[in-house]
Amino acid sequence: MKRISAVLLSICLITITVLLNAESAYAGEIEAKPLLGRTIYCVGDSITLAIGGNKDINGHYISYTDYIGEYSGAAVYNSSFEGVQIGDYGINNCIMQRLYNIPQNTDVIVFWAGVDDFIWGTPMNYERYKDDVDYAFAYMKNYFPNTKIVVVTTFKNRSEALRTDRGASLAQFMQYQADKANVYGFTVVDFYNMDLSLLSTPEYFADDIHPNDAGNRQVGKIIYEKILQGYILPIEVYDPLDLVSDNLLY
Repeated sequence: MKRISAVLLSICLITITVLLNAESAYAGEIEAKPLLGRTIYCVGDSITLAIGGNKDINGHYISYTDYIGEYSGAAVYNSSFEGVQIGDYGINNCIMQRLYNIPQNTDVIVFWAGVDDFIWGTPMNYERYKDDVDYAFAYMKNYFPNTKIVVVTTFKNRSEALRTDRGASLAQFMQYQADKANVYGFTVVDFYNMDLSLLSTPEYFADDIHPNDAGNRQVGKIIYEKILQGYILPIEVYDPLDLVSDNLLY
């Protein structure tokens, strides 16, 4: 009887140890991946598509969105296409159609668009662009009331000197998004006004506007840090990437 009791006690102790170790491992995973179990949709153009970056073994571009997933542990979905505008002008892959396809229970939306409205804008002009931004932002605010919205502006680039028929500069196009995002309470990642562009940090770019792999990693870090703002996390989890040392913040 005593032997049976001893065996049962040993089994109980082993079971408790295993459970405690599993719980400890899970807690460590949560600490290392603070957004584990959450979903992030990144909507954008060729920058989000990662033209200019490396490709994986299946031939798909490795985007900053992949690095956000790596850093955060979240399920990150890349909804992007080359050369798309915000409004629907008969283009099946426009930004609005991509927003319509995002599930309402999504935790985070990263919205990065507008430079193609400036570059390829027919019939685009500044007033039409502002209407499209207003519509897109109002849609996100109303349809995703519990979702964190992150609005990203595009880097400075040479298109600003080439396009003089839009009724406004690229700086004004990007500033309108930043201002409207602040009105709606969205988070802003203002790359246009950061020290990150081909002119200032060419080592991060494959061409005038598209980051290379090093650039995508850096972009992913900066956006990830902005996503974390507003989540209640331990200090040691909140800033795991030490972004201040990168000298690319405001």
